[in-house]
Amino acid sequence: AHGVAPELLELEVTETAIMTDPVQAQHVLEQLATLGTRISIDDFGVGYTSLGQLKNLPVSEIKIDQSFVMTMTQDPSNALIVRSVVDLGHNLGFKLVAEGVETEQILTALAGLGCDVAQGYHFSRPITAAAFDRWCVGQHRLAKSPAGFDTLTLTAT
Repeated sequence: AHGVAPELLELEVTETAIMTDPVQAQHVLEQLATLGTRISIDDFGVGYTSLGQLKNLPVSEIKIDQSFVMTMTQDPSNALIVRSVVDLGHNLGFKLVAEGVETEQILTALAGLGCDVAQGYHFSRPITAAAFDRWCVGQHRLAKSPAGFDTLTLTAT
């Protein structure tokens, strides 16, 4: 309706939504992927997707749920889960996004694990469009953080 090319879109689908009706989800996601739309699984780790289902989904990105990321520097079991998801995702050819990054310590740990993208309050809380314009002016253009991530990665939500 708006003339946007499908390959310019990336849709986020929660893992829980996929698990509600896996057969229907597989069908719809395959249709979207055929159009060229990229698919991201949001809140990964809370919906119990089987490895068999994961490898068959037309997904380009996995977003690791913040419940694991936010405590990974204090909870060794959550750090292990994050590391395992990063390794598994990369081995399956997915881009990995860590949600809930609130400190430089977490950012550094994620960089050490090879996570591709970090997002969270460490960078900014949700802001209005006008505040976003002011925020961008104050940022160093794609300056590297000590952890090695680009500090300015923009996505529209």
